[in-house]
Amino acid sequence: MNIKTCGKVVAAATFTSLVSLPAYSQITGNLGTTSVSYGGPLAVQTINTGFGNSSYTGTPNGPDANGSELDAAYGTIANGNLYLFIAGDIQNNGNSINLFIGGGGSTVGQNTLNTSISPLSNMNGSTFASGFNATLGFNINDYQGTMYTDGANLQGGGGGYMGSVGLTAGIGSGTPGGGSYSLTGFQEALNNSHISTMGSAGTALSGATSGANTTTGLELVIPLADLGTISGNIFVEADINNNGNSYLSNQFLPGLGVGTGNLGTSTFSNAGYFIVPVPEPSTWSLLAVSGISGLLMLRRRK
Repeated sequence: MNIKTCGKVVAAATFTSLVSLPAYSQITGNLGTTSVSYGGPLAVQTINTGFGNSSYTGTPNGPDANGSELDAAYGTIANGNLYLFIAGDIQNNGNSINLFIGGGGSTVGQNTLNTSISPLSNMNGSTFASGFNATLGFNINDYQGTMYTDGANLQGGGGGYMGSVGLTAGIGSGTPGGGSYSLTGFQEALNNSHISTMGSAGTALSGATSGANTTTGLELVIPLADLGTISGNIFVEADINNNGNSYLSNQFLPGLGVGTGNLGTSTFSNAGYFIVPVPEPSTWSLLAVSGISGLLMLRRRK
């Protein structure tokens, strides 16, 4: 169980759900050409958002979310890539989804966040659960109909503003352009048209269109070679922050304990993670050769 202590998050190391997933073809408005099957959710939200429900359908940007929530997380490895899908929405005032990706204890990465890349640097001092070392960090937001992305290399240093992707009624996809930092082969998509039915903030997850019933959100395609050297399975933490990364919500994946309100701080402590399993070596031959150098960096622990 996850608990809140002195304004910080103490989260369970992993969260696995047995809730069945709609097929990939039912996830609309994202990178529809990827043709990957995600299988079941790897994490499902536990509590209702403290950053407001999205109900906006008006002009000029509607439907483009006026609330922020993380409903469920999915991930798979195929074609030499890590595919991540985060169901939910982010308010188009610049509220951010923070994503941290890495591996197990033998991975050379960061268990305590320390980066010079803004605005992720505002979260320096945040700690992940024991055994999780982050190698990549992303800050992604929707500000008045444009998706902006920043990335940080947490293993070798470096990073910066990656660029933007235009949205029409909250929907768009592509490779971010106009930035100073890039990851070869990186793609992203956002369908920010989700209409939320979550209940009162901090109470147990409720609503017909919440949790695993949410089929739109943020999707990333990250070549495995961009992840750095990871040992074993891939670990991911996701959260929602404000537009300056100085006021964390109560929306984390894995989810926090029932009754948890917005943290209201710039840092988290002992944040949990969900796991994207790396295929056993015997199945690697079934994957496309593109990005195989990245696959060779990944070793499943015995």
